[in-house]
Amino acid sequence: MSRLFNRIKGGLYGVAIGDALGGTLEFISRDKIREKYGVLRDIVGGGWLNLRPGEWTDDTEMSLAVAEGIIADPDDPVPYIGQAFIRWRNTNPPDIGTTIRATFRIWDRDNLTHEQWHVAAERAHRQMGGMSAGNGALMRTLPVGIAYRLIPDVYRFAVNIARMTHWDIKAALTCAVYSLAVRNIFEGAADCYEAIAEAVHLVREIIARKDYKEALREIAESPINRDGSNLRPTGYTVDSFHCAIWSVVVAKDFEDAVVRAVNLGGDADTIGAIAGGLAGVYWGYRAIPDRWLEKFTPERRARLDRAAEGLLKVREGH
Repeated sequence: MSRLFNRIKGGLYGVAIGDALGGTLEFISRDKIREKYGVLRDIVGGGWLNLRPGEWTDDTEMSLAVAEGIIADPDDPVPYIGQAFIRWRNTNPPDIGTTIRATFRIWDRDNLTHEQWHVAAERAHRQMGGMSAGNGALMRTLPVGIAYRLIPDVYRFAVNIARMTHWDIKAALTCAVYSLAVRNIFEGAADCYEAIAEAVHLVREIIARKDYKEALREIAESPINRDGSNLRPTGYTVDSFHCAIWSVVVAKDFEDAVVRAVNLGGDADTIGAIAGGLAGVYWGYRAIPDRWLEKFTPERRARLDRAAEGLLKVREGH
């Protein structure tokens, strides 16, 4: 396995690992987690979705949809991602997020096409009173940072894919910073902290609007205690970004990063998926413990492998 493919595969499996581990703890507080598990380190299933061990949720499904759309047409992926979203929606999953569900409903109601996802998202944003800065875009954005190498491409596709469902600029900018951090790791960043700091700098150089700059300031400058005691593991995209980034930056290895992320509780599967994707790219597939990989069925592993192979081809072509 080449070093590049090790990182790509690590990222996709990292999303799925964080999702499957965190699904057990979703909507549980840190205190309750400590009381029941001490520290959860194994994929055991359960949780409010009554998951089987190794079963993942919408975080991984939508990440794979993004990957599959990019693979289908790297130059214009949005329609293909949209098609993949609807295929997943039509399986009647129990865990579609509020903002995404609202966008799907408007897309259906208004008889929109797969070229009109941004229309649906903007209408959903207005319908929800401007409250569309959830983490449902951030949780699926990893494939963008894998597939594209050029800074303008990473920024543009991260924003456009985020805004298929989450119109708020904070959702788009957390995706842009995250995707550029992933890109920076591939391009040789010394560590995750450097990759993220450079990503913030790159986004700051790209954006011009005052409201965008204010949004970026909140994303980049919120103080976090070294021990993470002031982190808020909510579904707000900025909170989720801070939780995931802290988990990776202070960690000593992949396992440490994901365990830290999910044991924050709250929206644990999504925070685990976000942290797992970044950690997987940084430490690589070989760093993922076998006991976690063994929880996935052959069918699930084959799907992750196909996506990794497809993204590798896109990256080599771009």
